[in-house]
Amino acid sequence: MPLRLIAFLISAVFAGFALAQEPKLKPFTATYAAKYSGIGVTATRELSGSGGNWRLDFNAHSLFADIREYSRFIAANNQLSPRHYEYHKTGLGKDRHTVLNFEQGRVVNVSDKSRTLENVPNHIQDKLSYQLQLALDVATGKETLSYKVADGKRIREYEFSVVGKELLQTPLGEIETIKVQRVRDGDSDRETSIWFAPKWDYALVKLMQEEDGKSYQISLTKLSIDGKNISAGQ
Repeated sequence: MPLRLIAFLISAVFAGFALAQEPKLKPFTATYAAKYSGIGVTATRELSGSGGNWRLDFNAHSLFADIREYSRFIAANNQLSPRHYEYHKTGLGKDRHTVLNFEQGRVVNVSDKSRTLENVPNHIQDKLSYQLQLALDVATGKETLSYKVADGKRIREYEFSVVGKELLQTPLGEIETIKVQRVRDGDSDRETSIWFAPKWDYALVKLMQEEDGKSYQISLTKLSIDGKNISAGQ
């Protein structure tokens, strides 16, 4: 599976906050495993920071390519606001690099100034920060789960819906999850389903994408929240 697809598939890594009247971000480290055509991929997500200043890192490695991606953002009143985003892919195929600075009303593409976005809407997100914003909104029971995301070329809109609860067997044990699905156009044959666990501060435990009769899946293999290793008994 191309590493960028893995990065997309892990587009909702929901660890990092406590379910409460006022959810709080917590530092976390999560490890995921995936396979496609016999090729193994290991991916990690890490949230670090405190107070209002945070950084979310994503790294994926295979025999053929590497991806490094991170977002720096501020958090206030349950709203995340990105300040800087970077994406770097090296290895098989063409190397890709994207660097974005988020300023008042604009997103500056440092890598290609001609793609700078002007007059951007409020609450614009980058391709990592929206993932935690989605988790935060699900935890607080919001019904509208729609996000405008700057991807370095244009602004895209991602929409999700909550399907319901489901009990899952995971490498860390059995856990009750909430299932979320990506809402797509009616003629799309791609379906993306996400399962995350409220008991584990809404950590992603499984993600599956189905397209053209093929199924791609990732699973959580290790999780630490606020320095504490997590298992099904916790």
